[in-house]
Amino acid sequence: MFRVCGLALLVGSFIFGSVAASESKPQTANPPAKSQKAASPNPSSEPFVGPASEAKKLYRRYNRAYNKTVVAIACVRDPKCVEPEDEVLRFSKEALQILQKLDVLAAEGDVQANYYRGLIAFERGRYYDTQATVITHPDFILSATVYRRYAREQFLLAEKYFSVPAKLSNPFACRYMGDIYSSTILGQPRKDKATNYYYTAAIGFIEQGNKIEGAKMYTAMKDNANPADSRIVKVYAKLHNQEPIVNWRKLPNEVVQKLPPKKSQETLN
Repeated sequence: MFRVCGLALLVGSFIFGSVAASESKPQTANPPAKSQKAASPNPSSEPFVGPASEAKKLYRRYNRAYNKTVVAIACVRDPKCVEPEDEVLRFSKEALQILQKLDVLAAEGDVQANYYRGLIAFERGRYYDTQATVITHPDFILSATVYRRYAREQFLLAEKYFSVPAKLSNPFACRYMGDIYSSTILGQPRKDKATNYYYTAAIGFIEQGNKIEGAKMYTAMKDNANPADSRIVKVYAKLHNQEPIVNWRKLPNEVVQKLPPKKSQETLN
C-alpha cells in the first residue's frame, strides 16, 4: 500500500510539477481570444457546436492516457506485472505532452483549448480533493496534505483557463466557475461571485432551450444567495412564467365585436 500511494504521488507530482514549471515561464501578453463559431449557443449537451476541434481531440487523448496510467498504477500491486513502473511513467509522460499542446493552443487564444484545459484541471482538482478526504489513517496525513495542495493548484489553473470562455458567456464554463468559487478548496467561498456565474450560466442554458441545466443553476444560486435575490427571481421567471403559444386560446371580446358577421362576409365574397 505504501508503494502504491508513493507511486501515485510521484506521478501526480511529476505531471503537476512540469505543468507548474511551464506556468512560471515569462509569457507575453495573451492576444485577444479568437472569435470562434464554437462560442455560439448549442442546444445539445456539448459546450461547443460543430465537429470536434483539435482541443477536444487532445482532451480525449489525455483522458485515455490518464486512464492507462491509473490501470498501470493498479498493476503495481499485482506481482505478475512486468515492470509496471515503466508503464506508469510512459503513459504519464504522454499525458503531460498532451497538456503542453493544450497550453500552447490556449496561449494563442483558442477558446476551446482554454475550456478543455480548464476542464482537465478542474477534474484533477476534484480528484485530489476527494483523495484527501478519503485518507484518514494517521500514517498518511502527509499524503492528504499533498493532495490538498495539488487540488488547490489545479483549481487555480481551472479558474485561469475557464475565465476565457466564461468572458464569452459560455454557460458550461460559467457553471464550472461558479463551482470553483462556491467551493472551499481555494479558501472561503465567494458566494456572490459564484452566484453571478451561475446566473450567467442559467440564462445561457435557458436561451439554448436547455431548461434542465437552467434549473440546476437556479438551485445552485439558491444555495449561494438569498432566495429573494433579483438574479434568482429573474431566472425563476424565465423558467416558469413563459406563456405558451396556443392556437385554441379565445380572442378578447373587443376583437370579436369588431369582426363582421359571417353573413356579411359571405355577401362580400
